[in-house]
Formats: sequence, structure tokens, C-alpha cells
Amino acid sequence: MAFRLSFSRLVMAFMTFALLAAGTVAFAFPPNRSVQACNPCECENDRRHNCMGGQFYAVYTKGTPTGCLLEIYSIEPNGSGRRQLRLTERDLARFPAKAQNYLIATGRDKRFALYRLASGELQVNAGPDPENKVYVTIIRDCPASEVREEVFVTGR
Repeated sequence: MAFRLSFSRLVMAFMTFALLAAGTVAFAFPPNRSVQACNPCECENDRRHNCMGGQFYAVYTKGTPTGCLLEIYSIEPNGSGRRQLRLTERDLARFPAKAQNYLIATGRDKRFALYRLASGELQVNAGPDPENKVYVTIIRDCPASEVREEVFVTGR
């Protein structure tokens, strides 16, 4: 009987220790898939160029071994991204600056458009969003060396 009592206490002590250890680990090391609620330009893991309309779209440029890549994504209500446009440096080279601004391409759902400006810059128009806002991101170079943003409401 004495052996059985000691064994049950040992098992109980081990279970208590395991439960406390699991609780400590759960609070000390939160899951990697935690949601970050911050402005995209302030989130260290988000490399998008646009701060305005971050819940609606994202513009990325990144250097690659073969040059540069420009990508535009719509952001769905559930937070997932859907690629609207993707152009390589080679694609962009086919659209040099001209005397007037002109349309290069539109996104899959036509709410996104990419223009080449007479200045040589690239302009992304995104919208209107559910609040009738249209977001404008202007990028110099690819990868982007300078970014400007504007927003306006349609119908005003």
C-alpha cells in the first residue's frame, strides 16, 4: 500500500509539473500566426509601399536576380491577398515614358490600374473601395526609390 500511495503521489506531482510547464510555454511563446494590427508601413514584416488603403490593396516592388518585380494585390475582407497585376522589369521596359501619361495594364477585377507617367514614374490607382475612395500610389524606379500617395473620394 505504501508503494502504491507513493507512486500515485509521484504521478500527481509529475502531472502538476507538466500542466504548469505547458501553461508557462503557452504564455511565454505566443503562436507565430498572431495577427498584427498596425499600419502597413510600420509593420516590420510587411514590405508594401502603400500606407493608405492598406486594408484594401498592397503594392510591392522587389529586386530579383533578373531585375525587378512589381506586384499589386487586392486585400479581401478576410485579410487574404489576391494578385491583380505582376510585371517584371522586362515587361515595364516595354512601356517607356512618353509626352503624356498612359495606361499600361488593369487588374483582374478592373479596380486596379497601372499607368506610366510622362515623368517616367509608375502610378497605381486602386479603387473605388466600399467607401468610394480611390487610392493613388506613385513610384519612382523599380525597386521603388521614392513613393508618394494620395487618396480621393469619387463623386466629389
